[in-house]
Amino acid sequence: MSRFLFYLILVNMLTNMVSLTPRILIAGNNSGTVLALVLALPVGMILTYMIISLFSRFPGQDLPEILKLHVPKWIATPVLLFLALCWYLAGLSTLVIYTFIIFRFLTPEMSIYTIVLTFVFVVTYGILMTTRNILYMSEIVILIVVPFIVFIQIKGYLSPSLKWDYVRIAVMHINHLPDYAAFSTSLYIVIGVANLIIFNRYFTKLKKPSRKGMVLLTVVCTFILFTTYFLPIGFGGFDSLNNVLYPWIMTSDSIRMKFGVIERIVFIFIGAYLALSVISMTIHWHVSIQLLSSIFHFKRLKWKSYNLTIPFFIVCFWIVAMFSATRMTVDNLYKSVEIFDKYFLPILLFLLIGSLLLAKKRGASNCPELKK
Repeated sequence: MSRFLFYLILVNMLTNMVSLTPRILIAGNNSGTVLALVLALPVGMILTYMIISLFSRFPGQDLPEILKLHVPKWIATPVLLFLALCWYLAGLSTLVIYTFIIFRFLTPEMSIYTIVLTFVFVVTYGILMTTRNILYMSEIVILIVVPFIVFIQIKGYLSPSLKWDYVRIAVMHINHLPDYAAFSTSLYIVIGVANLIIFNRYFTKLKKPSRKGMVLLTVVCTFILFTTYFLPIGFGGFDSLNNVLYPWIMTSDSIRMKFGVIERIVFIFIGAYLALSVISMTIHWHVSIQLLSSIFHFKRLKWKSYNLTIPFFIVCFWIVAMFSATRMTVDNLYKSVEIFDKYFLPILLFLLIGSLLLAKKRGASNCPELKK
């Protein structure tokens, strides 16, 4: 498995550790979160294998190119439009969540407009980069940030403040039927491979996942997914986490480095995840922009010889992001993320896999070599 493909999956998994995902998982602790986690892993790995295998049939082509060649326009356009909306909403939710985190924990005196504008300007620079450069930028950030995150997680597991009895109590709830909200949220964590809808243009020699690659990916996903849920419970228990919006912020603040330069790990923790959040937003909005530009091309929007279609979409992104971050409450944000995971995600996966299967079938009928 290509390391860049692994990065796309890893960024999506790690970014959601600090978002509202742990809160949604912990909210369903009495209604089957543990079994939902157990089921989400094989389902996520099967979907990951399917998506990679399908895109390997079209090396170096993104989804708009694939659908343009093999699928009728009346099918391709609604599919691409819905996927563009989903990817924009995914990036928007990350922006709003991390804006709230910065405002609450780091800069409570700073205007929320300043925080959003800072995010937007940085992410805008990123989404205008080429797909290849975004992957290189992701690699640099991951190599710098992930060692700190792994260190914090190991430090948490070795901390004397971790109460394994709380973890055992959480595991005992495996006898409950799986909670759908927890299942869909867990599935969203491990399905970062869906970013191939645009990034497949970089993978000109994409192959089906090897057995070793899938085993490694499954081990990493298992560790991150179960750490996301069980480690905060081990530090706080169910009762104290019922009213905590960001369980991992509280967990990281419970870990100390006795002989470190910075005793409170929470500052390192938030800083590392802010870097990952920028990469995640850049990836999501880059995909959304590319999908929209493949559907719409406004010929009248010109300045000299440069078409302003993409800048127009970026300005629209700015306006919606500013309005959402300044008007949305925490409760509304929580409900929005839950609705996205419950309803948008399954439709997204159905349309993505269905359109690829259709393109594969029509492509194979037109080109017998693809059947081999």
